[in-house]
Amino acid sequence: MHKNFLVLLFLLITLNSPVNSRADSASELNRRFFEAEKCAAALRQKSHAMKYRDQWLQCIEKYQDVYRKNPEGAWAPASLYHVGRLYLELFRYSRNPSDQKKGMELLSQVQEKFPESKYREHSSEALQKIQTAARLPEDTAKNESTELNRVMTEAVLQESTTKNPSAPASSAQEKHLKEAETCFKKLSKTRPTETGRRAWMLCIGRFHNAYLEDPEGPLSAQALYLEAVLYIGLHKGLKFSSDQRAARENFERIVADFPNSPFAKKAAEELKAMAVVRATPKAAAKRTVPSFGSTELPESKLRKSSPTPGKLRDAGTGLAVVQQLRYWSNPSYTRVVIHGDQEVDYNHHLLKKNPDLNKPPRLYVDLSNSTLDEGLQTSIPINDDLLSNARAARYTPNSVRVVVDIKSIDSYQVFSLRDPFRVVIDVWGKNGAPHAAEKPAEGSRKGTTNRFTGKVPRGALARQLALGVRRIAVDPGHGGKDFGAPGFIPGVHEKDVVLAISKRVVAKIRDDLGIEAILTRTGDRYLTLEERTAFANTRHADLFVSIHTNASRDPRAYGIETYFLNLATDDESIRVAAMENATSTKNISDLHSILNDLLKNAKINESRHLAELVQDSLIANMSHRGYDRIKDKGVKQAPFYVLIGARMPSILVETAFISNREECRRLVTSAYQNHLADSIVEGLRTYIKAINPTAFQESPRLGSSMDEHILTASYD
Repeated sequence: MHKNFLVLLFLLITLNSPVNSRADSASELNRRFFEAEKCAAALRQKSHAMKYRDQWLQCIEKYQDVYRKNPEGAWAPASLYHVGRLYLELFRYSRNPSDQKKGMELLSQVQEKFPESKYREHSSEALQKIQTAARLPEDTAKNESTELNRVMTEAVLQESTTKNPSAPASSAQEKHLKEAETCFKKLSKTRPTETGRRAWMLCIGRFHNAYLEDPEGPLSAQALYLEAVLYIGLHKGLKFSSDQRAARENFERIVADFPNSPFAKKAAEELKAMAVVRATPKAAAKRTVPSFGSTELPESKLRKSSPTPGKLRDAGTGLAVVQQLRYWSNPSYTRVVIHGDQEVDYNHHLLKKNPDLNKPPRLYVDLSNSTLDEGLQTSIPINDDLLSNARAARYTPNSVRVVVDIKSIDSYQVFSLRDPFRVVIDVWGKNGAPHAAEKPAEGSRKGTTNRFTGKVPRGALARQLALGVRRIAVDPGHGGKDFGAPGFIPGVHEKDVVLAISKRVVAKIRDDLGIEAILTRTGDRYLTLEERTAFANTRHADLFVSIHTNASRDPRAYGIETYFLNLATDDESIRVAAMENATSTKNISDLHSILNDLLKNAKINESRHLAELVQDSLIANMSHRGYDRIKDKGVKQAPFYVLIGARMPSILVETAFISNREECRRLVTSAYQNHLADSIVEGLRTYIKAINPTAFQESPRLGSSMDEHILTASYD
């Protein structure tokens, strides 16, 4: 018995010995490492998956898990190295400097922690390549006009030395290209202006027509390259990020589709330069009449000069500058926006009330690698029902902290937007306040209309409250310096067309539905995307409809489509969202992590239902009116900045393609605009009846000329 006990004890000790435990652990780490390898290899084979940040993070987490299990083990240097490389690869798609910074830091750790590993040499080579690519040319200090002239002159010289007689072009393509080259050489001697933009767009159109004549022809790469150079010229003169994005897309197409062309090398060089040199943000134009409930610094307070072009955020050669604080508010909602001149990492935290120090609850946002603009107003009094003020200060020599002092709060969210970079803070109160129309204005009599609250007569208001939808915000896209998409017809711009359509929509909502309607802008005025959403939130709108015209590089594209806020599901939706957001298609993937939190509070199902009914109405009614070629492009979902943070069902309507010859000609006619407005309003009517079948049995008729003046006059 005693002998058997000793044998059993020996076996137990052997089975649980450290040797066997280490063997099992090593085997498990080996398995996990090769799972990570398999994940990364599979991702690199799927170009569509590489657009999405979460796909990269899944593989990164697998390598990190191996490293965390044994930071000093045999697999540690390889795992850490591959995490760094994946972050650098992610940077190519996200263009987020924090990704590149993280990758470089991890490769540096490999060098420091594992000096005897072969991965030290691999890390050194990777870092050397980044540093070489980041070296700026000696002439970066030259003024923009000289730089633009140089780029365009080089393009002309390149064009004259790259004819390919062995592959003759079609006569039509050669004709279009010669016409385009004529205007190109004239424009190379001028600087673009807003009034002269039309001439540049006409020349761009000629190059694109040359490309479309024979997309695989011997002159196609040349046409795309010169078209991109013109877009660069526009961007340098007018600072529209959409122009820079169009140039980048052309260069990428040349590299991908014409790798053997002499222009492919030039395009690759331009792409490398665009990745290194950040565009200098344009100072915000002074607003003569600030929007209600907002504080905006005068032009004299804005940053007068920008950092030297080409400074690398991640290389630590300069600090981002916090330039401005703005806010919009009502009794139950406040939006605070922090404007910066470059993208940085940030974090936020909610602090509870501290009675001992007599401190109220506070929400702060820390921005790394940042400083304050010399002219910044560091304390902005808000004093609404939710917040006391917003204040900014240097937290450390290399960081800025923005604090909002809280009176009352139920929920909040913090997210960032790009082009230009800004951090948005949304705060909601515990008790939703009643609509402005329900609260008597001080000094006003019952049954009268107040020009600031948009009140309606007492009898009409009582019936209106039964509708479930009492106020609709209509947002004409773009405006002011943001022209939107250029029309096929010279001189036609999206901002003007959508304003005309939106005014008709608002008038019909008042007259036909008997519901209050407000416009985010009633004239040619520039509004930021976050300002439009804040406008709808602070006015307690029950529905939000943003109206746009679509555009495509292919002039044959046509049709109508309606969007609601959600993650994009296809490349076309990503393209449209990028166009309306004025950002890169590659940056759209970064919105997914933001939207995972924001969509919890968005009315997705209601927005989808509203989009479906408006889209159905547009297709049915426009076809019934006798218009041919009414193409139903359907209801789609995409991450539109203008819809982020909206607390009501919200949609974005792409009414037609302004870049299409036939649809552009229709869009500028009052009859077509009127029929579009009828169709949109009919879709709104159907939605309201669906949520309240008795809504329009006794609907009032609002919207006399005096009412219309009152409801819009205070907003511009």
